[in-house]
Amino acid sequence: MKPYAKKRFGQNFLIDPNILRKITQSINPQKEDIIIEIGSGKGALTKFLADSQATVHAIEIDGDLIPELESQISGYPNVNIHHQDALTFDYTSLIQNREQQLRIVGNIPYNISSPLLFTMFENATIIKDIHFLVQREIARRICASPNSKEYGILSVITQFYGNPKIDFDVSPKVFRPIPDVNSSMLSIPLKQSTLDNKFKTDFHRTVRTAFSKRRKTLKNTLIGLILENAEICPIDLSRRAESLSVAEFITLTQWLFDEK
Repeated sequence: MKPYAKKRFGQNFLIDPNILRKITQSINPQKEDIIIEIGSGKGALTKFLADSQATVHAIEIDGDLIPELESQISGYPNVNIHHQDALTFDYTSLIQNREQQLRIVGNIPYNISSPLLFTMFENATIIKDIHFLVQREIARRICASPNSKEYGILSVITQFYGNPKIDFDVSPKVFRPIPDVNSSMLSIPLKQSTLDNKFKTDFHRTVRTAFSKRRKTLKNTLIGLILENAEICPIDLSRRAESLSVAEFITLTQWLFDEK
């Protein structure tokens, strides 16, 4: 019996070769690349990536799909299959030297889009870029600007680590089973940051706390972090989190934690 799409994994398999070709062109894989494909499924995109002669590591959590995946890529010695969970996978194990960086790609289910992105950001120093096909709503949230209803924690933290953009939208009709939502191809080249891990932890805490009560001012949401001399904060604390740019969140984090 052929493997079927499982709801618990949020599986919707891409079946349109034209879209698969378009996704591959967007990623633009090169022979020297180390590409990590998350959720390889039945290997449809895997084969397109492998044709570039890049080293491809296919991560698939569903054991029922592994035999078909192995069959699809049997003629590609440059593809390695990992039957593991992408959220707990050790990405550093794929790096041989400091010069190497990973390129992360995948058709990502809605239910793991955010946690998977945060997992990637934890490994940001070894990642060059991220190319995810995600639900359009998620893509818009990631790319949202301040003072918009979509702008939030996911927007700020993603834009702190990278420069996201939507490459193109994808119809539900190119998937089986057909999902109830539209999708978008998202590219995120990561920034080269000199900020240390402590600052990144402080930044995450500031952003999450600031958005914890979205309609309240920063003075109220950050009450547990603000020092007594709040009047000298370089950011106006009567503003709401949704109005701050990423640069202003960095400034706010520096003031909150450097002052202490």
